[in-house]
Parts: sequence; C-alpha cells; structure tokens
Amino acid sequence: MDIVYFIVWAALLQGFILSLIYIFSKKRRSTANTLLGLFLLSILIMAFSSISPYKNIGQYNFTEYFAIPHVLLFAPVLFFHFVLEKLGNAHKYTFFLRVNYFIASSIGLITVLNLYLFVFESSSIVETFEFSSVFWFHISISSYSFLICVFVFFTSWREVTQYKMLVQNEFSDYNLLHINWLINLIYVLLPVVILWGVALFRTLLVTGFSTELDLPIFGLIAVFLFYLSYQAYLHPNLFERLPESILKKGRKESNATTSRVTDDEENGQMIERLMSEDEHYLDHDLTISVFANSIGISPRKISSIINQDFKKNFNEWVNDFRVKKAKELMESDSENRYSIEGIGMESGFKSRSALYAAFKNKLGSTPGEFRKHLEAEKLS
Repeated sequence: MDIVYFIVWAALLQGFILSLIYIFSKKRRSTANTLLGLFLLSILIMAFSSISPYKNIGQYNFTEYFAIPHVLLFAPVLFFHFVLEKLGNAHKYTFFLRVNYFIASSIGLITVLNLYLFVFESSSIVETFEFSSVFWFHISISSYSFLICVFVFFTSWREVTQYKMLVQNEFSDYNLLHINWLINLIYVLLPVVILWGVALFRTLLVTGFSTELDLPIFGLIAVFLFYLSYQAYLHPNLFERLPESILKKGRKESNATTSRVTDDEENGQMIERLMSEDEHYLDHDLTISVFANSIGISPRKISSIINQDFKKNFNEWVNDFRVKKAKELMESDSENRYSIEGIGMESGFKSRSALYAAFKNKLGSTPGEFRKHLEAEKLS
C-alpha cells in the first residue's frame, strides 16, 4: 500500500509542477493553459482532503466536510472549459460555465463560514449543524458534481470529435489534426468517472460514507497525470494555442455565380485537375470554401466528390498534393540548395511540423530520411 501512495503522490507532484508551468509560464501563457493549471490544482486540493496522511493544520481539521475549499464541482467545469478553449468553442457554453462557476464559488464560500466558526466559536459546520443535514447536503453536492462530470465527459468527446471532422473536411492545415492527445485525455478520465459513480452509489445505497475507494480513484487520476506529463515531455509545443478558432468560422457556402466546369464535369478527375493546374494547395491557409469560390462549385459538392471518388477527406486530399510537390522539389534539388523548411513552405505546408507529420503519415519517413534515400540512390 505504501508504494501505491508513493506513486499517487509522485503523480500529484508532477501535476502540481505542471500547473505552475501552465499558469505562470509566459511562454505557454493562454486562457486554455491557465484553466488546465487550475484544474490540476483542484485535483491536488481534493487529494489533500481525501488521501493525505495529515489531517490537521494546528487544531484545524481540514478533512471534515467543507473544511477546505470544496472543489468537486470546480474540477469537471475547469476541465470542460479547458477543452472548449482549446477548440475555440467556449462561446457555445457561456451560460453553462457561468452558472456552474457561480455554484462552485458559492459552495467554496462555505469554507469561509467553517473558518469563522473555528476561529471565533471554536466549532465547525459539522458541530454547529446536525450531522445528518451536513452529510446529505454534501452528498447532494457530490451527486450534482458527478452528473456534471458525466455531462462534461460526453460533451467534451462530442466537441473534439466534431472539431476533428470539421478540420478533415474543410481545412488543409495538417497541424489542426493533431488533437488525438486531447481525445486520449478524455478517454483516460473515463475510468475515474466510472469509479467515482460506483463510490457515490455505494455511499447512497449500500455502505454509507466510506473512503476505501478514494485511493483507487486517485490511483486512476495518477495514471491521467502521468499520461499528461508524458505528453508534455514528448511534445513541448503540444499545449500551445491552436492556430485558429475554426469552429467560430462556421460553414460558408460558395457564393460564386459562375463555374469553370459543368454539372456533367463535376467529378474527381476535374476537381483534381483544377487543384493541380492552378496549384491551389500552395496556399498555406487553403480551406474548402476558398477552393470552392475559386472554381465555382459549392463546398458541400466538393466534399462529396472527394469523399466518394477518392475515399479521402479534404485535408488528406490537399496534403497529398503538398507531399507530392515536396518530393518533386527534393528530387530536382540535386545539390541540396534548399532547406527542408524551405521546401515545406514552397510546397504549401504552413509549418515545419506539418511537413514532417504529413511525410511520416503518407510515406512512413521524415523529409530528411527521404532526402537521404534519394542521395543513396544517386550513389548506387
């Protein structure tokens, strides 16, 4: 059991360090990162009130109901707000966020009452009010927090999934697809939500108040924190703000009144020819709406053609052209006069990371490895 405590608190320490980085680091400063840092701090506060081996600060028992800031509701709301802020979609849930922040803050103020009773009355909320009343009030708040947590889990999953689908079908920036880490964060929290529900069910219907599931719950939270720390180490730029809040832009249909193709010609070959000949893919910020306006076909029609004829989405299709262009530039650059970054920019990639990710995904190698392979072929 001691080793389990050690692992959990090691994870909590990592989470605390990350929270400080995301809240106070100028390099990583953003609303999303601040929310992530506050979420991690709320987990640490819950751990102190639930599984800390220390129960008192002087004579003040901080493990009693509402003896420290009550953060059961803050934690899921902060995480949800973090996800929405990363996606640029928080505006859709402004009312929900405001209401639940208000409720969580109001509950947190009970701590002030508890401190007042302790300092001036040598008492506490539990001693002043009937135990059963405090117990059931606490259970009501826990139940509401759990329901919010379930809502947050499924809504976060839905929003991230919709974001990814929108990027795939309407945007060409390859970097915008790199949100699997965010989906995985949500999945890693699922066992925590389930076990919390089990603990709450047992408290309500079986055993009454019990702490025996607290350590397993925080063991699962430790897994989440270790995963978060691993991703932050593996990808230093992972939690930077996404390039643009694409969900705010909505879907814009083409207003073009003329078309360079007839209805009979609206097929994959014609769309592909127009993309290739006019090199629309060289536009770093190309979207399906921009392309649609250029050729006079509705975005929905283009998306349908690409999906049906090429079995791909818009993002994949455009980046195929960019990878092909980059390969051609490397093959013609026999003296390696151009840098990898320069070739990427000339091929339509918005960033070095987008170039490398596309190459790795489509060719199974990095641009540097591909260039070395070309040099080896010339020598053989």
